[in-house]
Amino acid sequence: MRRADRVLAAARISFVALAAGLLVPRAANAAFELRDASPAALGGVSIDLESESVLDAKGRPPGGIRLGASHSSLYQVDGLVQERARVEMEGRRGSVSLAYSRVGAPGAVESSARLTLRESGARVVALELNAERLDLALDEEPRQGGWAFGGAARARVSSPRFDLEIAVAADRVLQSGGLDRLAVAPSVPLSIRLRSGGAAAAWVDRWDGSGRRSPRIVLDVPIAGTARLRLGRGESPGRIGAALAVRWGRIEVSAGRLDQSAGGVITGAAVDLTPSAAAGGR
Repeated sequence: MRRADRVLAAARISFVALAAGLLVPRAANAAFELRDASPAALGGVSIDLESESVLDAKGRPPGGIRLGASHSSLYQVDGLVQERARVEMEGRRGSVSLAYSRVGAPGAVESSARLTLRESGARVVALELNAERLDLALDEEPRQGGWAFGGAARARVSSPRFDLEIAVAADRVLQSGGLDRLAVAPSVPLSIRLRSGGAAAAWVDRWDGSGRRSPRIVLDVPIAGTARLRLGRGESPGRIGAALAVRWGRIEVSAGRLDQSAGGVITGAAVDLTPSAAAGGR
């Protein structure tokens, strides 16, 4: 029975990699592709990238510590989930964030811990550096994993009516030797975002070493008070997503869903705790 359990565990983690490969698109045996399945990522059909909050950052107090956690059910498979937690410390010149995610089912787990250093403030061009620890664990098998490093640059142009932001990243471009056996490939994400008032529209794409792409369009729409709706549509393969987020004081609650053309469904919910106005003003 133990042998059967190990085979089942391996099959389950392969299912995660296959499902992520269908959405990204990449080789079906690639690991660690399902990165962020929080509602913000589901609404933007961008589960292969780190997500940004659905709610407008301008509505939050500056600075302080932000905490968040999400739980997502993957592809209607019993026990196949992603759990994710994040903490961010923001100052005048930049921010530091640490995110931990766990993807899998009993007996088979992919885990990722990601540290990100990001410039902020009034800079026209802001830089970002990140480091990730990636690990794959199967029951009664040696743990496999390694380190990956990357970075990004964001350019912002502001006018009285709109803000234009262009970002390009080098994702997982430096890796330790342990990741070669897990088919963790580098990529180049690119995004162009236009913000006006409380609304935003973005075009996002991602290139990998084989030249494959994953284009998507994302819209953020304010609907009432502190509520905001995110809608996304992606191609290659086709997929649609939606997420709703609401803020009550320091608490932000969100829920989202992603449907792919092949029939896979991901649903998720998240809670975030933001600084109080008093804390932000100190």
